[in-house]
Amino acid sequence: MTRQNELGIRSCFRTWLTCFAAMMAFAHGVSAMAQQNQKVKIVEVVWGFDGRVVIGQFNPLSILVDNLGEDPIEGDAVLRMFTGMVNEAGGQATKTFYLAERSRQWVQFYPYVPERASSWHFSLRNADQTLSFDPIDQPRAVFEQQMTTESADQSLPGVILDPPGMASRAPTTIKHMPSSIFPPYATATHGLYSLFLDHVPDWDAPRQEAMLSWLKCGGRLHLLLDSNSQTLRFSGILAPLNEPFQEFSVGNGTVTRYDIQRDGLTTQIVTPATKRAELTPEETQEMSAFNQTSRPDRTFGLIDADEMFSELRALTQPDHAWWAIFLLSLCYIGLIFPGCWILSKQRKLHFLYTYGAIAGLATLFSLLFLVIGRRGYGESTSLHTMAIARAEDDTTWSSFEYSTIFVTAGDEYSIEDKDHQTLMASGSTDERVDATMTSGNTARFVSRIPPFSSQSLLTRRRITTDNWSVSVADFSQTGPQLASLDLSFNEKFPRGDDVEYMVMHGSDIHTASIDGKSGRLTLSNRRDLIRSFCDIVRSYDVGMGFTVFGMPPARSDEAELPPIKKFFKDGLKRLTARSLADDFVNQLSAFKVPQGKIRLLVYAPIPESFATPFSATARREGRVLFVKEMPLAVGSQEAVGK
Repeated sequence: MTRQNELGIRSCFRTWLTCFAAMMAFAHGVSAMAQQNQKVKIVEVVWGFDGRVVIGQFNPLSILVDNLGEDPIEGDAVLRMFTGMVNEAGGQATKTFYLAERSRQWVQFYPYVPERASSWHFSLRNADQTLSFDPIDQPRAVFEQQMTTESADQSLPGVILDPPGMASRAPTTIKHMPSSIFPPYATATHGLYSLFLDHVPDWDAPRQEAMLSWLKCGGRLHLLLDSNSQTLRFSGILAPLNEPFQEFSVGNGTVTRYDIQRDGLTTQIVTPATKRAELTPEETQEMSAFNQTSRPDRTFGLIDADEMFSELRALTQPDHAWWAIFLLSLCYIGLIFPGCWILSKQRKLHFLYTYGAIAGLATLFSLLFLVIGRRGYGESTSLHTMAIARAEDDTTWSSFEYSTIFVTAGDEYSIEDKDHQTLMASGSTDERVDATMTSGNTARFVSRIPPFSSQSLLTRRRITTDNWSVSVADFSQTGPQLASLDLSFNEKFPRGDDVEYMVMHGSDIHTASIDGKSGRLTLSNRRDLIRSFCDIVRSYDVGMGFTVFGMPPARSDEAELPPIKKFFKDGLKRLTARSLADDFVNQLSAFKVPQGKIRLLVYAPIPESFATPFSATARREGRVLFVKEMPLAVGSQEAVGK
């Protein structure tokens, strides 16, 4: 290379750098100018309840927006998830938005937080403009990814509610949360472990019901004296909190009273209230031994949604005629070469015949591949659902659902759900989907689905069903273990050959069945440890040569089951493991049913009351795991309903 050429290259490179720097400076100036002229600001962002998120749950995201302008803002608030720098995934959540001039307002979303770290983009838009803001980083999770013995003892989400206008952040021993942003939906409270109150919140009925539902599902409420050192007195929906005892139960939750004001909340009080009970030395040893053979590298209860959806989608994959596709491929290759090559050697034919043959073959086989590749073989539009329904009381259940919609015709499809406090999220957390979600009492999921493909969906709903009138008729124990149990119920109780029953007690899980003589649910002679029953083990695909994580290999008598029946059969263990995630347990060996209680599991075909309104006629099939915690006492139905 000559010296002149080298100087020329350097000159071009310097010119390019100068232009690039100028462009970046211009872009930065435009961005800065836009931010300066933008009269809408984000003042505060609150993730979850205490600034952390719970993986595998719908978490509240509260955004305080300030309108500094003289004009009101009306339109849609939009939240989108990004994985990596630019990979938008999972569709977008929307809600209607109105902000008066010179005012502030909280905007609250309830995104499902997957296991992978993400950033979230918030914007306000209407027909005229879109106001975008800086990305909102996802904070750290309650449970870190490294599952060590010590991680089982870390603090769980606990907050004290601050009344409006309170500027002080005392005490500093616990996180604070404005009472105005406590979620109005019970379905959004599963990320809260304990709650402290020193005033009666000025809430509307939905927020009062949400807190009471959270308590009935196993929440821990701590009541302090108010600013005048008086005992809190509740009315209306919250009247059950007025019991005069120092500690009492409301549903499966506990209420504890303290004769102190908020300034008296010391570490000695807060720490036990935001952590589970310490493990005994024997339990710690069992935990360590179990973790050596199980999967301590990931939160056990969070059966990965990607794994669940991949198997759900496999139930409705088009059964393509691969032999026909393979045969057509060979024919196409053979006709192109040597077919078209032989045609080109024919001197009597014009060379355009060869080009025409190539174009014609490409068009013909493209149409053939389109017909054979797109169409299914007997498939129909279907909706498969796997759900976990946890009892709030005798008739109300909090349902967490995995659903997969498979369609045979490409179109825009929607699911609408009313009066169930429904939270929705796309199950596609790693790819972009054309889906829009609106959560709340009037929830809607709209997605454009290509033909012969599927769309996954995660939902959390509050559903009312018939009262089973389940109660403990009799039981006996041998030491700490449950020896026998009789549960009575009415005609509404799920029964049938495809219904399975299990009972958790302490660290054990028992199979159960309906006795033909007494008509009661009794324990069978099979008992296992909960951690062994729910453990997800490593299984090896020897033929393919790689490791697959899943349920234990099927026994020989189960190998002949059709795929869908086998999937539903294995679903009992999958859903049982996932149900324990609502107990803030991150390791199997750390979980046991509280002393003096049992947990009834009923695994049954999903009932009609759980059906979601779908815009197309679809074949529906699924299973639901009902989880009901009860006091282990004769006639305990009344105790549960208290």
